[in-house]
Amino acid sequence: MQKPFVSVFLGISIDGCIAGENGDLSWLEELAPDSPDATGYTALMTQVDTLLIGRSTYDAVLGFEPWPYAGKRVVVLSHRDFAPRHGEQRREGSVREVLAGLAEEGCRHVYLDGGAVIRAGLREGVIDNLALSVLPVVLGSGVRLFDEALPRSDWRLESTHQLPSGVVQLRYGKR
Repeated sequence: MQKPFVSVFLGISIDGCIAGENGDLSWLEELAPDSPDATGYTALMTQVDTLLIGRSTYDAVLGFEPWPYAGKRVVVLSHRDFAPRHGEQRREGSVREVLAGLAEEGCRHVYLDGGAVIRAGLREGVIDNLALSVLPVVLGSGVRLFDEALPRSDWRLESTHQLPSGVVQLRYGKR
């Protein structure tokens, strides 16, 4: 059994926030109007077979129309039950444990989404690729991607790209 390749792809403010106060994401669309094709999101999603997302992120994207993960297997890391609306599955455990189970089920490329899940993936050392789209804003407060509880991890810069909106995309691979 081979471990699935694990990708992270997200927008982040200059000061390290991935969401504003109370989980607000409106600043992302306002400041980064670039198309999914231009950002590389479309290309990534053609490679991904499974999304592993946190419960807060899942609750936030449930309101999106259309459902942003149509045609993809979505696994929600949560201790609380929920009624799936699009065939989602609930799993419990560490990110590493859930990834091992997904590997046994044939998953080859997993996209992690949600701050808590991504931080857990960083702590557990399971992320292979990290794409950060840095938006030209300082939010001051909100949900931070990186916190002091994270251990050191070394990355190599694979590419940089400036988008028409002024967003700078940084892509890192695990060393």
